Amino acid sequence: MPEYEIGFVTTEQDVNHCQPFQKPNLEALETPLRIEMALDYLEKSGALTGLKSIRSKEATLEDVFVVHSPYLIDTVRLMSDLGCGYLAESAYASADLLFSSLCAVGGALAASREILSGGSKHAFALIRPPGHHASTSSPGGLCYFNNVAIAVKHAMQDESIKRVSIIDFDNHFGNGTAEIFYADPSVQYISLHEYDYTSLGIGHYEEVGYGEGIGTNINIPLLESTSDSSYSAALDKIVKKAVMSFRPDIIAVSAGYDPHYADPVGNMDIDSRTFWKIGSTIRSLVDSLKLKGSFWVLEGGYNLFTIGPSIHGSLSGLKGESMPRLQDQIEREICEALEEGNEEVIERVLETVSPFLE
Repeated sequence: MPEYEIGFVTTEQDVNHCQPFQKPNLEALETPLRIEMALDYLEKSGALTGLKSIRSKEATLEDVFVVHSPYLIDTVRLMSDLGCGYLAESAYASADLLFSSLCAVGGALAASREILSGGSKHAFALIRPPGHHASTSSPGGLCYFNNVAIAVKHAMQDESIKRVSIIDFDNHFGNGTAEIFYADPSVQYISLHEYDYTSLGIGHYEEVGYGEGIGTNINIPLLESTSDSSYSAALDKIVKKAVMSFRPDIIAVSAGYDPHYADPVGNMDIDSRTFWKIGSTIRSLVDSLKLKGSFWVLEGGYNLFTIGPSIHGSLSGLKGESMPRLQDQIEREICEALEEGNEEVIERVLETVSPFLE
């Protein structure tokens, strides 16, 4: 049995990368304050009580090569040396970029290794910058190296890990993670995200994987302003069924807290009750399938006052605790038409992926 139920990973070093913009620019919201404010809240609220504290170190460039092309790694290094510059949409360099990105990878690796070693059943890495938009050779959307994908690739070098399920609940579709594993039959990628059905785009539910990996990519593209009840339905009707069918050895989580109703980047309408539900669901899947565990990697979440309670909700769910009453949980109007629209989306997803599930 693991010594601890949950390990909590922070970096040994200060991670100071900032993009060269002022608020209200999107890029200005991904700052060191995200980590500082979340950690301050979690410590003062008692959410970290009983958790194993883990301090991670900077990863190496060799660690990153398991996912990313030499070109991407070299451009991140070069632009960091220059101290500024444009790499991709919403992905600009600073002098601290390479170091900060390697620290984020190091945190993700520490979380996965904690589970593989049996030190904890679950682990949460409080890291930045995020990573799920970074593809094999392209950064983008505040992301440079794909932290969760790198950790998954390294985890699969362990002989006990043959199959991994990645659950991504960031407000935005994790296109980088989807691209990296799109034809890989050993990695299941499930993404719950906001989708614009007016303008359309990637992240559609008919993107199901390719070749030997067909059926392992599951997108749940929910409508703008989706509420807690629709997320709960998607978890119960799709996520649980898909993971139980795939029967992974470990679950990796891209934990994005920007679907929160108060987040300046997302457009969803959920609060810490849904993040508790996600934690509780993953704990239940790990226990019922007798998996090695789960490791979580922070992605989005840009409201400095709600990221702490949101993570608190997830940790409470992972602990097996009853849903805590937190200050962000306010009553909000529910649109019946929106609920019905999401019911249809969920049914469409099920129709699409059911042929690939046992």
